[in-house]
Amino acid sequence: LDQDEVYPDTGAQRQVRFGAYLPLCASVGVDFVLVEVAPEALAKAAPDINAYRRLAAGNPHFEGRLSIFLYASEGDDVRARMFAPLAGTWEDPATGSANATLAALRLRLSGGDALAYRAVQGVEMRRPSHLAVRAWRGSDGIRASVGGTCVAMFRGSIAL
Repeated sequence: LDQDEVYPDTGAQRQVRFGAYLPLCASVGVDFVLVEVAPEALAKAAPDINAYRRLAAGNPHFEGRLSIFLYASEGDDVRARMFAPLAGTWEDPATGSANATLAALRLRLSGGDALAYRAVQGVEMRRPSHLAVRAWRGSDGIRASVGGTCVAMFRGSIAL
């Protein structure tokens, strides 16, 4: 994807971008646009719904579901945010599938056999999540996992 298309969509300023890679689409089951940004750009990011619509319309392979995962490296660890307003998720506090996708990509690019790190997401929306992320090479390719603890937000029941 062209960075001029992606950066306006997230509100991240191009001049503070420092990532080694241009925005790219990657998946371990669900497609995400992965965008590395500087920490200050991550904190300021906000989705622009009209820009999302333009980007989705120009890229029909997203099938109307455009999820942008912004991340900033902090040593081996990552701080992240995920926006998917066209799919009804303005911002997600803990996106396991996006974090697994990033872990698989980081391992592939590193050429190593395994990696593990911590991902922090949801801080700006006051729902911080601390995820344990890892990826490893197996005989069938790269595998990734994401774990952590959770807090019950609500309870309910259904009668059938």
